[in-house]
Amino acid sequence: MTNKTEFSEPCAVTKLPLAVVRLAGNDRAKFLHNFCTADINKMQPDQCAEAFFLNPKGKTICHGIVISREVDLLIISTTRNPEVLIENLDRYLLSDDVQISDASTLWRSVFVYGTDVDSVLAASEIRIPAEGAIANTGFQMVLQAELAGQGVLIVEAAEGDVDTAGKLIENGAVDASVDSMHIARVVNQTPWCDSEVTDACLPQEFRRDAKAISFTKGCYLGQETVARLDALGHVNRHLAGFEIVDGDVAVGDVLRKNEKKVGLVTSLANTSDGKKIGLGFVRVELTTPGEEVQCEGVKLKIT
Repeated sequence: MTNKTEFSEPCAVTKLPLAVVRLAGNDRAKFLHNFCTADINKMQPDQCAEAFFLNPKGKTICHGIVISREVDLLIISTTRNPEVLIENLDRYLLSDDVQISDASTLWRSVFVYGTDVDSVLAASEIRIPAEGAIANTGFQMVLQAELAGQGVLIVEAAEGDVDTAGKLIENGAVDASVDSMHIARVVNQTPWCDSEVTDACLPQEFRRDAKAISFTKGCYLGQETVARLDALGHVNRHLAGFEIVDGDVAVGDVLRKNEKKVGLVTSLANTSDGKKIGLGFVRVELTTPGEEVQCEGVKLKIT
């Protein structure tokens, strides 16, 4: 498993606070299928799928990984506000046999990433499942995920006494902070909720169509906008990475080209070798690596 993370060590592990929304009840799959971009009806127990959750206008409310288990569905997300997703789903509950709850405090997560995580996980007796599958013991779920570039997400019961992160560190992983992981995610141009994924965005702007959007599943909330954009061929802007050539910018600053507004800064980071990098939404025609844009008089180079 490879990754473009800036870490020179082959494997890093971060204890990561994630939101977990649980859907129980006999109608859970049929219900959730109608409110996200993934084909939930095709999922079997111990499978997972990346998905966007949209409002009626097709804008992104949330993004996450849907996990299918025998007894429920779990939505694992980087959002700091799971209640927004819960409220959006709950307002459409009528006579469906579905119970929606915030289960974030019941689970803890570690993300394992780097240039070579396989050997550390093998030494820790943790199996990496195939993409889209879950190694599930009931108390621990292991899956491939893209949270700071590609890596392995381990979600386990919060009350469990197994120190998975500690075991991984004993077997060669580097204990990395959430701030360090943030640098890796910006390097790898991985969108997170509340930074990139907001209700100002369309799902195709993240260039994750093949991973997170089914164009054959049928109707769902916001699907008309998604289908129309697919038929037209493209959106007007894409998420892109950039390096600041000189000076400083701030999150929320406007990107310009020849004095025209062409984008917006969403995340910033400083790498260990002193580079200032970031993420932002940029006009599609300007996302070619090497393209230059400006921000408050500062030069930025698209990566």
